[in-house]
Amino acid sequence: MCNDEIITELLGIQGWKVKNIEVNNLNGNIKLELERREGIPYECVACGQFFTIIYDHCPARQIEDLPAWGHKTFIEFSQARVFCSDCGGVQPEKLEWVEAYQHQTVRYQRYLATLCDFMPVADVAELTGLSKDALYRIDKRYLKERRENHCKDHKVNYLGIDEIAVKKGHKYATVFYDLERGEVIGLVESRKQRRVSSFFRRWGKENCKNVIAVCTDLWAPFHNSVKIYLKQADLVFDKFHVFKYLSDAIDEVRRNEQREAEDEGKTLLKGCRWIMLKKNLTRKQKRKLKEVMEENQNIAKAMILKESFSAFYEAETAEEALEILEEWTEQCKESELKPFEKLAKRLNRWKDGILAYFTHRITNGMAEGINNKIKVIKRRSYGFRDMDYFFLKILKATGFIPDMREVYP
Repeated sequence: MCNDEIITELLGIQGWKVKNIEVNNLNGNIKLELERREGIPYECVACGQFFTIIYDHCPARQIEDLPAWGHKTFIEFSQARVFCSDCGGVQPEKLEWVEAYQHQTVRYQRYLATLCDFMPVADVAELTGLSKDALYRIDKRYLKERRENHCKDHKVNYLGIDEIAVKKGHKYATVFYDLERGEVIGLVESRKQRRVSSFFRRWGKENCKNVIAVCTDLWAPFHNSVKIYLKQADLVFDKFHVFKYLSDAIDEVRRNEQREAEDEGKTLLKGCRWIMLKKNLTRKQKRKLKEVMEENQNIAKAMILKESFSAFYEAETAEEALEILEEWTEQCKESELKPFEKLAKRLNRWKDGILAYFTHRITNGMAEGINNKIKVIKRRSYGFRDMDYFFLKILKATGFIPDMREVYP
């Protein structure tokens, strides 16, 4: 077997053979010139009809293939065109190993997309010598293909809805989670009801019917969309958001007291914000908090209310929790602390969704870990101008889109 035949065998492109090999002495690049083997029919790219006679050839084209022996490898070939009566004109032949207007072979693009699964695009660009823009296009294309054709197909029984900040200036996206598997299953830009509803429409009626309960915060547009598209699902208000509202009330009391305090009182309250919000305190922090509570009656009331609320989520049943909530909200009214009076009204208004936690026991706690992954993706990519691509990277990082190696082993 001669050298050209060995290279043809190693190249593995069916119906083509290596006509000539050139090595650039300056950069070491390898160029393989290919030609069609005789007796192989030509397939119309549009309709799939086969022909034995060609119309003409396209101009010679050069594309990049997988590196060989550590050297960049390029393939030069001329694609045939056929006259197809079914299509009513001249069409190029169909080639399985390269696509129209692409500068790389299919297998090389899949290799690049695999690298992008595990490395930042900037690092892949430096490794391969391709531009970041070209790699963005390749990576996005194969992410979309996997999302549409190979994404995990399973029922979602417990759905989480939360928001993430995607840009400065209060620009948010809405994230949808499968709470049982800890995966992001979709994202939409904005947290408006119209955009949230668009996710459910795309998701389809069958998927919507499978949902037993939805965990979310107290954001009304989320609730409205759930009531329209997930009529059978229970609405569960996330307990971590409830604790956040409690922390906000405590902090508002502290700010009010610090604003109205005399100089000595301001000094005492200085630096006690996190002491009031934290659970596990050091001995020094406990002494500081005790001193503040002894000197400031309103802060003492706020801290007592905070401690008494901890019994709420320790309740075993919704009935027991309701009794605790009613007693606690009454204490808020008696405290005459406006932030807590406001909080009591809010919790009473949404008590059905808050008490639903004791039926389903679901939270959006996993969202914090996923949000950290999202922040890493943003940092690695120096910010995303293409929001659709950003969302695809999130779906990949959180396991909804499979690895290239699973789809193209």
